[in-house]
Amino acid sequence: MAWGNQQDSIDYVQIGRKLYLNGIDLVREGKDIEAVDTFKLYLHYRKLAFGNEHYMLGSPYLGIGIAYKNLGQFNLALEYYKKAEKNYLLRNDPNIVSLGRLYRNIGNVFRAKLDYTNALNYFERALAIFSNQNPINPIDLADAHYAIAEIYYLINDYEKTIQILTENITKGDELNQIYYNELLAHAYQMLNNNTKALLHFQITLKIAESYYEQSAIELAIVYINYAEFLSSIYMTDECFKNLEKAKTILNTEQPFRGKELSMYYEILGRIFQEKSIETQQINKFKAQKKEYLNKAIKYYEKGLNALNATEHKINISTVRIEDCLAFLDCLGLLKQIGDVYHELALIDKVERTELYNNSLAKALEYYQATSRMTQQARREISSDESKIQLAELEYSTFIKTIETAYLAYDATGENKFMELAFNNAEQLKSSAVFDKLSNDLAQENSLIPDSLLQNEKKLNSIISVYTQKIFEENNSNETDSVLLQEYQKKIFDASRERDEFNRLLEEKYPDYYDLKYSNSMLSMEEIQKKMDTDEAIFEYVLVEPEEKRNDKATPAQLFIILITKNKSVFHKSTIDKNLQSSLEEVFNFMSDPNYIFTKNSDSKTFCVSSYKLYNLLIAPFENDLQNKDLVIIPDGKLNYISFDGLLKNMPDTSKVIDFTRLHYLLKEYNINYANSVNILFKNRSNSKNLTNRTLAFAPEYQSEKFEMSNASYTLMPLPGVQKEVDAIASTIKTKILRGTEASEQNFRKESKNYDILHLAMHAYINDSLPAFSRLAFAPQHDPNELTKDGWLNTTDIYNLDLKAKLTVLSACNTGVGKLKKGEGMMSLARGFLYAGCPSIIMSLWEVEDESGTQIMSSFYKNLKKGKTKDEALRLAKLSYLENSNSRLAHPHYWMSFKSIGDNSPIYTSYDVYFFVLLILLIVAFTADQTLRIKKARRKHRES
Repeated sequence: MAWGNQQDSIDYVQIGRKLYLNGIDLVREGKDIEAVDTFKLYLHYRKLAFGNEHYMLGSPYLGIGIAYKNLGQFNLALEYYKKAEKNYLLRNDPNIVSLGRLYRNIGNVFRAKLDYTNALNYFERALAIFSNQNPINPIDLADAHYAIAEIYYLINDYEKTIQILTENITKGDELNQIYYNELLAHAYQMLNNNTKALLHFQITLKIAESYYEQSAIELAIVYINYAEFLSSIYMTDECFKNLEKAKTILNTEQPFRGKELSMYYEILGRIFQEKSIETQQINKFKAQKKEYLNKAIKYYEKGLNALNATEHKINISTVRIEDCLAFLDCLGLLKQIGDVYHELALIDKVERTELYNNSLAKALEYYQATSRMTQQARREISSDESKIQLAELEYSTFIKTIETAYLAYDATGENKFMELAFNNAEQLKSSAVFDKLSNDLAQENSLIPDSLLQNEKKLNSIISVYTQKIFEENNSNETDSVLLQEYQKKIFDASRERDEFNRLLEEKYPDYYDLKYSNSMLSMEEIQKKMDTDEAIFEYVLVEPEEKRNDKATPAQLFIILITKNKSVFHKSTIDKNLQSSLEEVFNFMSDPNYIFTKNSDSKTFCVSSYKLYNLLIAPFENDLQNKDLVIIPDGKLNYISFDGLLKNMPDTSKVIDFTRLHYLLKEYNINYANSVNILFKNRSNSKNLTNRTLAFAPEYQSEKFEMSNASYTLMPLPGVQKEVDAIASTIKTKILRGTEASEQNFRKESKNYDILHLAMHAYINDSLPAFSRLAFAPQHDPNELTKDGWLNTTDIYNLDLKAKLTVLSACNTGVGKLKKGEGMMSLARGFLYAGCPSIIMSLWEVEDESGTQIMSSFYKNLKKGKTKDEALRLAKLSYLENSNSRLAHPHYWMSFKSIGDNSPIYTSYDVYFFVLLILLIVAFTADQTLRIKKARRKHRES
């Protein structure tokens, strides 16, 4: 403490106090640049009074951070927030109210950066601190609950939003009442409950008009939000009245730029974009619609430029996060303008005028700007969950880009539009897995000490364990709130340390940073160079009507990009209700647990539906598939079906269906699957030397009962799995862990030492929380020790460090899970890909015990012969079919298994050994003949 002159220090504190109050006023007035300078001067006087490190320095650091956050300079804001935290913690009290308010501000930055997982962690930690105060400040508590509710709103969990708000709406002051009612109104609006939405907007307006001054910018926000809602329910006159009130305030408070001014222009743009036209004449309709849409674009552009963080107009081709006052609003406007240009193009789709091509080009320009900014945001997010949420939120942008690119490709035939569609299709598929693989490769090829990387794994493990503890506690009969708070603190501390670790790596190891953030997505040309001549890749994008539109008459769209070594094709199909039904009928028939009671009429329906799907998904490209192996990149509901079972020809449906004689696609092609083309080739290029050792787990269940998510289950015996692992061991060198040895603890210990992992066990899928789907190892009796409780869930698998080249999940439903827009199937199989295993054999439904054993045994025999994984599995299925009667050839018995990922062979082919032996024999024969000739010549000379 610098108290050399006590009077000087008192003076410094008083001067600092005045600067602090001045800085707060500047922030409230929106003068954040001046606020930064004022708070920095405040910091200077505080240091003079208290020294360079003291908990009293937390306040100026916090003020500087808030000002930088308002300026959109999030990284600078976080830097100063961290300095504030460091000084607050010098007080040695983790529950001081100042720390809670700091964490709320840090959460606000992460929310603005679209890192919602981190934001929620900080808001929940702030809530815990405020809850531990004595006495409790109800305003702080209400603010924290609101911040948490807003995160759930942003990730589209409107029910949870409403629950939090309604439970706490009476606990705050008038200002809280405004925020709570307005967010409730928005949540009800999103749930199409316009009656309740209108009620809460009206309550908001009533309180706001009495609370704020008539010129307050906050009141303008209320008018704008209410006007937006009124516009959506076609109360146009009331909408414009509220917009006029907002504009009166904005003319004084925000005449040129600002978030609120941008909101005003956005509402006007939306009004013109959605404005109805009363005419029966098509030409008049088109002319009027074009006029309205062009007006919409002008207002949206004004809204976008009102968000610019500099004095310069926003440049669409180079726009960055730093250029915008509000990142999320900026993204929304960019996409909105793209959507209007797309709509403009459709007006002239038939005539294909110059306006049509220009509008498509402008739409793509804005969509690409949206995509660039989204990718910039992804780079600063370390949480897998936040990346998945971001991909889901931006899903519609990727889809719109693909739709628009197809129209441009169809009009011009230019391959650059197919390339653009392909790039966006790839971003829809397991992007978080791709980021993880890129990060792992960057770490492997950088000079980062192993001790640091082990620390990261430890932090991930802590987060995983306590996340599971929270899940279990929330699903118990009596939830312990104190225990939950303790678990959340553990996750918070580990997450914060992990973020610091990531920043450290990027700062101290520039080679790691460069590799991690390099643009490593492959172009179509690069993919074709890497492909084998016998490969054909199908990239599917299935676009279904939006659920909230409730428009069942709107057909789905299917985009297909076929890539072979020398050719690429871009194709679009419309999927009517009949085809959508066919998709569901095929999956239901294949996976039906009552398959032994299948009627012939059901079999005929399956054949018709399967044949229709073949004609939709494969037939348009038949001529390009001669002597090819198929790689399928599915999308949406296509993830749930096995392409093996598509029928190339229709059987005679007047007779009883014989499943052994159907012309399955399986009989024509090897079929492999991948999450994305980029993941497939990244895994191929990362192959290591093999030792061909196999580790098999085969637990023995004794009908143990357990509960999961308030439902009861039984671990029924699986006698077939013991035969299965014995059959594998008779084919290839295998270490078998069965019975109590087949434990989760042994898997964690041994799994990183083997090339092939075979897991023959039960699996349970949690559709509502995919991270807690789980594999059932040998039942153990230590439920308090989550790494030894017998269960391995998806989150646990993410944190494993696997070296295996193949994982065989010979369990039930290991390849299914909840579909996440922008990420794909959240299955147990995805967990193994994420953990570094490049190839998986998985199941789409519950595998029948005996048939599963036969197929697996045959699969390993084929694998040992040097077959690729997809061919080994195909031959195993064909062998099963050839040796089955029609009843046992039902698709349910054999079609469940899929090969996903790198399909390279594990073993060297017998053909190679034969070829080498043949070469050796030829060499030996040639050498022998040469010696014989030389001897004969020598004898001839001697004679």
